Amino acid sequence: MTTCKLLAALCVACLLTACQGSTKQDSVLPGVEAIVFAKRAYVEKSGDQNVAGGSGRVVDYLRYTPGGGVFVLSPPTPDGALTNLTSRFQDVDIAGLDLSFDAKDIVFSMRHAKDDGHFHIYTAKVDGSGKIKQLTFGMNDDVRPIFVPGDRIAFVTNQSYTPLGTRADEYNHGREVTQIGTISSVSGDADRRVCAQSLSHSADPFLMSTGAIGYSRWEHLGSVNDLKLFRMNPDCTDMLAVAGQHGKDFNSIVQVRESSPGVFVGIATAREGTIQSGAIMKIDARARSGSAALDEQAASFTSLTPRVPTDREALVPSGVGRYRTPYMLADGKLLVAWADGDVSDRNELSNTAPKFGIYLYDPKTQERVRVYDDPKFWDMYAIPVAPRQEPPVRSGRLDLPKGSQTAAFGGKPAVIGSIDVTSTSLDETVSGGQLDGVQLSAALGQAEKVRIIEGFSSEVGSVREFGLTMHEGAAILAEVDVQKDKSWEAAVIPYLPYHLQAIDRFGLAIRSEGLWIQAMPGENRTCGGCHESRSKAASATPGATLAQQLPLADKDYSQLAIADRTELPWAGAASGPNVQDVFDAKCVSCHDGGAKDPFAGKHYTVTIPPMDAMAQPMVYQIPYLLLSSKPIETYYEKQVVTYPASYVSLLYPTAMMGDSKVVGDMPPDWVVPGSARASKLIEKINATPSDSRAGKEWAWKSAAHPEDVGVKLSSEERLTLIRMADLGGQYYSRRNIDSSAKWLSGASATSAGTTAGKVYP
Repeated sequence: MTTCKLLAALCVACLLTACQGSTKQDSVLPGVEAIVFAKRAYVEKSGDQNVAGGSGRVVDYLRYTPGGGVFVLSPPTPDGALTNLTSRFQDVDIAGLDLSFDAKDIVFSMRHAKDDGHFHIYTAKVDGSGKIKQLTFGMNDDVRPIFVPGDRIAFVTNQSYTPLGTRADEYNHGREVTQIGTISSVSGDADRRVCAQSLSHSADPFLMSTGAIGYSRWEHLGSVNDLKLFRMNPDCTDMLAVAGQHGKDFNSIVQVRESSPGVFVGIATAREGTIQSGAIMKIDARARSGSAALDEQAASFTSLTPRVPTDREALVPSGVGRYRTPYMLADGKLLVAWADGDVSDRNELSNTAPKFGIYLYDPKTQERVRVYDDPKFWDMYAIPVAPRQEPPVRSGRLDLPKGSQTAAFGGKPAVIGSIDVTSTSLDETVSGGQLDGVQLSAALGQAEKVRIIEGFSSEVGSVREFGLTMHEGAAILAEVDVQKDKSWEAAVIPYLPYHLQAIDRFGLAIRSEGLWIQAMPGENRTCGGCHESRSKAASATPGATLAQQLPLADKDYSQLAIADRTELPWAGAASGPNVQDVFDAKCVSCHDGGAKDPFAGKHYTVTIPPMDAMAQPMVYQIPYLLLSSKPIETYYEKQVVTYPASYVSLLYPTAMMGDSKVVGDMPPDWVVPGSARASKLIEKINATPSDSRAGKEWAWKSAAHPEDVGVKLSSEERLTLIRMADLGGQYYSRRNIDSSAKWLSGASATSAGTTAGKVYP
């Protein structure tokens, strides 16, 4: 070590031990002698301000503005001594940091001038001694690292899962969806593991007192579009929602830390426009007060900053501002980043960036004390430099071999299922068909199958969205029989995201699960039922249910090739059926807009207000019901689109944005994406079982159409339309996207995913 480096290390060590005369009383934070934090620049070299990285979403999309670094402040006061631990790097930006359990090491995500253009994970000594060690490499970004018991580091990565690239969330327009990964804190990328996929971003991992990893996950499934709180084992098993599906009156919960077992503090905010800042929210996810069990349905939310709005539209009063990266101290006060003013992406347009500084916030008095605030930078991610108790090593259920995700994949299927599909804690009634007004628990008693739906996003090809619907790409992996004891089980392809629908004898979904589930190779995700009570979780001895006793061959879908999964493209697929085929064969003769069409000429006019005040509004004429393939142009999600008349006619009534103005004959909701039972088209054609009961039982009492006019729909044709609605009313599938269809021809379930980090069955 050179003399200069030795002196620098001794100086930092001296600061941390208060040898320059500072005392605990000198600190703004009683009992804390130093903090570690990051400075992030918001003014680019051009002089322009970059507050949102080009995207105002609640997840920080790899915004890079050079000029920051990792710092130690001792004592934590506005005039405390400041040491830059990353001073030897140029043009630094920091995307998250954490402190080791013994308070001697820092892990952080950094991008700098001479790297490969990506954020990577590094470690450094708090006292500045030794070398900074780079742990991750490659053409992907790794951010928001945390230390995990057992010498591991968890982080967020946009590493590719598929030969076509990362999952691409078309709805929040983040083209690289981020997931959770882990590495060894010793060997780094030599032992890199990536967790099972979701279709939207996973973000902001944090460590729980049990040794589990908590994180925020952007949940997008049809009309659901928010960030919830999840937890999982460090080996990526047992991913489970903790809070946010029920009970919250805001959209997103991010930047969470556990304050006591089962109780958390985080940032509650809108899904966009607030520069990842908002109100400080306390989340109590315990099943009951004092209980160690977590119950998502019982989670409660209490704002610790009641004057701060949780939406993006409200203009925040001066002196109220918004908060980021809260850290709960032992006395109940919070170390936070805070900025005054509106704090929104509007600041970027006006070149008036908010100025985040580090403050001590007292929830009881709602007062702030400034710890450190450099107006030229954002100061955030502050952590007290003090040892903390290391949670137990949580090995989870799987013994994944080190050094090889390929070996961990190993061809092992995952298992999903339910002990009793009728077990539910949801107090709901079902609407539509033979179950109209029936309590959910009773309706689930009529479940004959469970539909397993694989989700995929626009990484499969050049589509921004899958049609006039908020639903992602969908494929039916299987419709699994419910056994006499109401159990079911299936071996499925690991890593992929699925959601489930309990379906009745008519093929109609009784209820569609509102969360994606996924599992690691060899993991068993058998649950009690359809959202059973967490505090009274059902249990069964392995092999006790009838479904568990079935031979693997009767429930194994883990090798099902993509070509053999059921997808429902509307039109344009060269192989396999299209939804339009049903209309062409059985419906167009009466619903083509001609002389025989009872709705000929009937339409409504939709006026779309202009985005630019100087532009003219857009006006479109939509047919009331036209089932031909004639192309029709309309407007959806900020772009002009063209689809067959049948698709626009059936989907547009539920696809219109709230600011559209409608004049004319407005039709019913012909297709409600995600619910065949609520779709007027399905009620009109009616539903009948596909077995020996076909034609003898009907879901609705009304006459079936087109049978009432002498035309017969086959069971397969009727089921095609039911599945189309239940899956989400997508226009596109992997079979009618040219780039995807060419790649998928011949692709099997497992042949594509045999390299580390590229797991795409």
